[in-house]
Amino acid sequence: MKVNKINVFITTLLLAFSSLVTFASSTAGNTIDDSVITAKVKSKLLADKMVSGLDIKVETNNGIVTLQGIVKTDSEATTAVELASSTPGVIDVDTSKLTIESSNQPLADSLITAKVKGVYVREKLFGDKSVNVTQIHVETKDGVVYLTGKANSATQAKNAEELAKSVKGVKDVKSSVTVEQL
Repeated sequence: MKVNKINVFITTLLLAFSSLVTFASSTAGNTIDDSVITAKVKSKLLADKMVSGLDIKVETNNGIVTLQGIVKTDSEATTAVELASSTPGVIDVDTSKLTIESSNQPLADSLITAKVKGVYVREKLFGDKSVNVTQIHVETKDGVVYLTGKANSATQAKNAEELAKSVKGVKDVKSSVTVEQL
């Protein structure tokens, strides 16, 4: 019981520190540096129930986050990648040092899907492009991203497609997102 309270306390401190550093760097007009990105990604990993107990090392160099360690499933790996990709300032997530003990599908496709979803969340929370993250579904097969679901406007549908195309490793994007009339 004490260990759980300590983990919650440490996670809370890391999140508070991360927010403070982000606020300080944004108010000073500076870009987010690599150490801040690393702290934010580590905080997100600690706060997530699926990956908090895993030993995933995080390093950032010029906005590229490298995840290193061993995870049991591709689901754990994609969660870690999605969390890292959704962090402001992250340009790409390098998973070449992340090992999965068992995988049910091609890892590259799972990681691309996770990166696209992470970019959508980051854009929704911190960006200026509108994206319907809850109703646009992302799947990847052989490097081709397939988007399905609904957008509230043609702009949202276009943003979803453009953001997916911006993810490293995406060969093409096929969108069948429909615009829902409000």
